[in-house]
Amino acid sequence: MALASQSGRSSSRRTYMSSRRRPQRRRLLLLLFLVACVVAAGWWWLRDDGAAEGSDQVADTTTDTGDANADPSRSRPTAPSEITLDPGPGRAAVRPGTERSATDRPTRTADANAGITKRPSPAPASKATEPAERTRPTTTTPTPPRRDVGSSGTASTSLADARRLAKTDPVAARKALTAAWISGGLSNADRRSATTLAEELAAITLLDRTNLPDNPFVTTYKVRSGDSLERIVRRENVDADKMFLARINNLSNPDAIRIGQELRLPTGTFDAVVDKSDYTITLFQRNEDGRTMLVSLPVGLGEFNATPTGLYRVRVNSKLVNPHWINPRTRKEYKANDPANPIGEHWIGLEGIEDANRDVDGYGIHGTIEPESIGRQMSMGCVRMLGDDVELVYEVLTHPSSTIEIRN
Repeated sequence: MALASQSGRSSSRRTYMSSRRRPQRRRLLLLLFLVACVVAAGWWWLRDDGAAEGSDQVADTTTDTGDANADPSRSRPTAPSEITLDPGPGRAAVRPGTERSATDRPTRTADANAGITKRPSPAPASKATEPAERTRPTTTTPTPPRRDVGSSGTASTSLADARRLAKTDPVAARKALTAAWISGGLSNADRRSATTLAEELAAITLLDRTNLPDNPFVTTYKVRSGDSLERIVRRENVDADKMFLARINNLSNPDAIRIGQELRLPTGTFDAVVDKSDYTITLFQRNEDGRTMLVSLPVGLGEFNATPTGLYRVRVNSKLVNPHWINPRTRKEYKANDPANPIGEHWIGLEGIEDANRDVDGYGIHGTIEPESIGRQMSMGCVRMLGDDVELVYEVLTHPSSTIEIRN
């Protein structure tokens, strides 16, 4: 039998030991709870950081679809010097519809007179024709609207003179139209009208088989034994590609010329002015009579206003047909004649000729497989054009005579 004193001590000791263990248990539970909170917070933070990192990687590896150039609209700018272009095999398409089917590139409605053609509004490209890896966001740098104001008195008068002279004296009409265009005083509606009139006058003064009297824009040449278009270009110092001779003489086969045949050769040199404010490139023919407007064509420009301004010329040996191209952002390689090549079938490299832009490198004028990008800022800085339009520009701009001015 336990003594009363033993029972009391034993009970008291158990109570004391029990009361000592309870605070220790509470502290252990609190510690475990705090550790769990820290682990949960760390997991949550790491998960958010990983997600943000993943989005950056998507932006960095998005496919460039158009320029030494083409381009994801949200990708960071890449140094133009990373662009790699190599010449492809011989020219695959010399004139619209002669060697390549119409499905190979954007098409236009042919003008009845020939080579220089009238273009419909660009239609969105089918997803099936876009590069398979194209995953960039659809948003692009918005195109600033051109404020429509009425034509100035001088511009309006010159344009009216050009319209009046178009039927009777197309040479004088071209000069009057040039005065109206370079004045900068035409309204949007009159600029559209002037663009159409320029194409009509170019067809008459350069493309029509009938020679106009006192036409300063062409000379005539009789084919001799052993001639070819390429030899004629070299010997007669023609500042244009041999394919432009085929164009203005309506030759479906540029190699099919015969002795005694009379050919029309363009006079002078062709220059270009890229106007960023209304997304156009205007071709001018410069000869002893001055500088006259040829045609004005729509272009696409660099995202975030990345297309550089200034005066440029064609870089030596930079004109390429069906070029091999490596995307400078993704390093994806496109072989020559690849229909998925974002820069299309023609590349014209540019080099700055002013103190302010001599170091500007890697930019050019080229085609695109995204006709919806024309009139918008979607390239990495280059000037994009529709397939048939860039073919004409390729034919008339030469090194080192031609100048290309890019202005705001």
